[in-house]
Amino acid sequence: MAANSGFADQSITKTYRRLRYLVSVALIALPILTAVSAFLLGRHELQPSLSDYYFVVRDGGLPRTIFLIFLAFLGCVLFAYRGLDEWDNLIHNAAGVFSFLIALFPMHCDLTEHPYCVPGLFPFLHLPSAGLLFLFAVISVWYGGGPKLKEALSKLPEPKGWFLRLSKIKYWSATLMTIGIVSFFVHALQPEFMSGFSWIFWIEYAGFFGFGLYWWRLMLLVNDANKSGQQMKSQVERLEPYSIVPGSERRAPKTELWEDIP
Repeated sequence: MAANSGFADQSITKTYRRLRYLVSVALIALPILTAVSAFLLGRHELQPSLSDYYFVVRDGGLPRTIFLIFLAFLGCVLFAYRGLDEWDNLIHNAAGVFSFLIALFPMHCDLTEHPYCVPGLFPFLHLPSAGLLFLFAVISVWYGGGPKLKEALSKLPEPKGWFLRLSKIKYWSATLMTIGIVSFFVHALQPEFMSGFSWIFWIEYAGFFGFGLYWWRLMLLVNDANKSGQQMKSQVERLEPYSIVPGSERRAPKTELWEDIP
């Protein structure tokens, strides 16, 4: 954000960054809160997957409410998200759409597992929607803000250090999420594998946790980069407050040394 930005621009930027932090908190906390609510209210054991909490309590109850709030909030923010370039927008927007579809099309109703379940709308679309949400989330992490973020970081002192930090953020989150999505499809092909253990829940949570960790650490990187950029800009402006165009007394226009990453 440039120094002469108006109050509205500053407010939009602050809101934008706050939403990123909220998404990271939601991705890390709400899946666990869904499971905890089912245990505390009905002593329900950990379910085979996060999607099972849609049917774990008669009429849905608090677990379904938290689960749907999580999916709706995630879908809204990702769909409304404006990234640093058009590809960044499209990747996150697609992930947001599939988050909505997971909520709209609940998993298949199996009375042997959930005696209170009621068949929902097009349950055969639930699994593809979940898989595609995870897939686009992994793609968004590997994309990591795209060329524009790298271009901004290249303007900072010692850019190699900033690139290394960005790579570490992407690597650890993408590794967790890739494990999650591969295991997810293994379960889809062989659902009987370790059917008595809730490992799919933890695999799904690893994916959400990795995505949330990426958003949180990326914002810390952006905040540190903006501080470094503003310090660099201030130092240059103190040393060279203005320059004179040769052959005249007219000041040359100042170049923008740093513009904050939104």
